[in-house]
Amino acid sequence: MSSYNNLKLSLARATDVSNIFKRALSNANRTDVKIKVYGFGEDETVAPFENKLPEERFYNRTVIIDIIPGRL
Repeated sequence: MSSYNNLKLSLARATDVSNIFKRALSNANRTDVKIKVYGFGEDETVAPFENKLPEERFYNRTVIIDIIPGRL
């Protein structure tokens, strides 16, 4: 698979998770949450694990969510 296709898959995965959060936040009447979505594809500089073992490749296909509190 090409790097471009992996980047598209990565972004699609993150967008799917973002949409789940947006629906849940909407159901809770929360409008004070901002969500930014990034896909990194095959960029090894941001991968939390190497890709040598199947388990590492599995974990590199996860979505990482950082919650950053806003200023009051």
